[in-house]
Amino acid sequence: MMRLAIAVLLLLAGAKIWTQEQIYRSATEDALLEVYRATAIASCRAASQPAAARTSATNPKQIAAAFASPSRTRLEIGNRDVSVPIWEVDHAAWEMRYTYPYVILEADNPAARCSYDVKLGRASISLL
Repeated sequence: MMRLAIAVLLLLAGAKIWTQEQIYRSATEDALLEVYRATAIASCRAASQPAAARTSATNPKQIAAAFASPSRTRLEIGNRDVSVPIWEVDHAAWEMRYTYPYVILEADNPAARCSYDVKLGRASISLL
């Protein structure tokens, strides 16, 4: 009977810690998006000129207008486009790959994705 009570208490303690962690992460994500969303939109709109120049089929004004009101906005930690194995912690781009926060803006027409690096203050656009 005592083992069951201890197991229940351990389960409740684990559920409490998990809930607090989820609430903290959600609040932090919302705060970062609120603070950096306008800056990310401005940077993505400015970066639309070089992105459109790479492809002749897309108008730069159309890309800039699409990022003025993105269809989806989210926060990601780490840049998947940087190729650094997790065990190479001395690599110059390791932090960029695994720890830097990025505000991701996605547009539907034209289909494009913009990653705004919060630490470096740079935006990069990829046309989908």
